[in-house]
Amino acid sequence: MFDSEEGALETVGLKVSEVAPTNGNPTYSVKGETHPLRHILRELGGRWDGINRAWIFRGSDPRSAIADRVRAERTQGGLADVLSVAPDLGNLANRPHYWGHRQRLRDRFLGSNEESLPDYELLELLLFFSIERIDTKPLAKALLDRFGSLAGVLHATPEQLAEFERINHHTITLFKAARTLAGRMAREEVTDRPLLDQWDKLVAYLMTTMAHRKVEQFRIIFLDRRNVLIADEVQHQGTIDHTPVYPREVMKRALMLDASAIVMVHNHPSNHPAPSKPDIEMTRQVGDALQKVGIVLHDHIIVSKRGHTSFRQMGLLGR
Repeated sequence: MFDSEEGALETVGLKVSEVAPTNGNPTYSVKGETHPLRHILRELGGRWDGINRAWIFRGSDPRSAIADRVRAERTQGGLADVLSVAPDLGNLANRPHYWGHRQRLRDRFLGSNEESLPDYELLELLLFFSIERIDTKPLAKALLDRFGSLAGVLHATPEQLAEFERINHHTITLFKAARTLAGRMAREEVTDRPLLDQWDKLVAYLMTTMAHRKVEQFRIIFLDRRNVLIADEVQHQGTIDHTPVYPREVMKRALMLDASAIVMVHNHPSNHPAPSKPDIEMTRQVGDALQKVGIVLHDHIIVSKRGHTSFRQMGLLGR
């Protein structure tokens, strides 16, 4: 099998196909396990297409030239790292089962509706960028089993993620970047527009940024006379079940920002968004303090992994 062009290419995980011509010139795409062979493909005139994850050759069919180089380097032992997975290079069954799987998954993701991918495959796709040359599907499924959801995985602490053998600092950085991007994208949806007309988007932003936090966090959304966002500030961060809130501090900061209204928000790491008696009493005290200086308390929202609670919808704001 290795003596034929196709056999030589298949043994090292390459697939060559003709694609649409470029300016009338024949064009060929090389996909598969190209990374270990990139020096060969580059020397033979290939150009890396990062969008389609393929090496592009224009002009003559590159199969013969690539196969000749593969044979030559194999004879000289130059492909030991690439071919070490299979002592019998003619036996494709000896290859790891994930050979080519990464490219197929990328192609599916780029070529179809991204909603068609189940959560474990989307997470697997993300893991490709931090973990090389192993089957990441079992790891993706194990992470989802451990943390319950994609959001749970992305919000896991570095210490929790380090419990998994294959997780490295690249993965931890990637996950943090992904959740930070998600939070900033959600924030953009509530910026420079009246928040009372974007309430669902405000709740989505708060759920994205706060629902999975491991300790209680109290933040305030400060609004101007048009109910447009002035500032979004974390006021206090406490323990797993308590964070202190001082009405005079809330009032002082609102006056400093010349805010006309605020929305108070805090999370419940216990996963239950129902307000406690201290939550209700604190909200009453803050509302009374703000009313004296003409500032409106629009709502107090509690978020958790199980959902959110609105004091206004529950009739707990007293007016």
